Amino acid sequence: MKTVENIFDTVIQQEGTLFKQPEVFTLEYLPEILRFRDKQLRAMINHSRQLNSGHAPTNMEITGPYGTGKTTAVKKYFELIENKFNVATAYINCEFDKTENQMLTKIYNKLYKKSVKTGVTTNILKNKIVNYLGKTEKVLVVCLDDYGSNKITSDDIDQINKVMYTLLRAHEVNHKAKISLITITNRRYINFVLSQSVETIFRPANVNFDAYSLNEINTILTDRCKIGFANGVISEKVIHMVAEHAYREGDLRIGIRSLYDSARNAELVGSTSIERKHLDF
Repeated sequence: MKTVENIFDTVIQQEGTLFKQPEVFTLEYLPEILRFRDKQLRAMINHSRQLNSGHAPTNMEITGPYGTGKTTAVKKYFELIENKFNVATAYINCEFDKTENQMLTKIYNKLYKKSVKTGVTTNILKNKIVNYLGKTEKVLVVCLDDYGSNKITSDDIDQINKVMYTLLRAHEVNHKAKISLITITNRRYINFVLSQSVETIFRPANVNFDAYSLNEINTILTDRCKIGFANGVISEKVIHMVAEHAYREGDLRIGIRSLYDSARNAELVGSTSIERKHLDF
């Protein structure tokens, strides 16, 4: 009879996997080709022509339903402008980094490529950021994601407004501190989030992301499967089932997660392919 240790060793050393690149099914994955978002990326780039002359892009507000590629598009946009211009970018998820100090710390870490020491005050962080931009003459583009989320409290909103005000007025401290802000939200122009002092100087251009069609979701999920799974692991029929589920839920991310979970379910029972019975819906 096999001991628990024998069973553990047998299972843990199994090499068979349905995955080729499991990271393809994570939210952090940035596809090389961003499907069906050329219009939005073109609009974002159009609002960034000032970079040619060393100035910050127009402030932007990215809107649209959940799971429509907003965050992925901004990250792809960041990748493009960092490769082309003297630009530094910082991505902040306001659901996780909620205080002024936390948000400025994220920016500091990105600029200086090292973690800030514990206990550094907000004012020191502000000065460090502005000084860095003054010395390097880099343009800083900051994204505040989910800044209008239902999970954000009134206290969080106050913190967001402080950060936005600081960044938008940084050029008054040092004229070489050129900063642009991008906000991402599922609701159009959230006036109740912005204080009047911030709204007056923010004035963003809107870039809206419409919901994906069923065919678009199916195409995107098919792309992910081709890259993320081993050959022949999943059929077009099963992918389409997942696409229909994601379309009904109105969120592409649900489909991506379902593909990952279904593969894990199949592996647990020793299946060499993903079938309908492995889907969790």
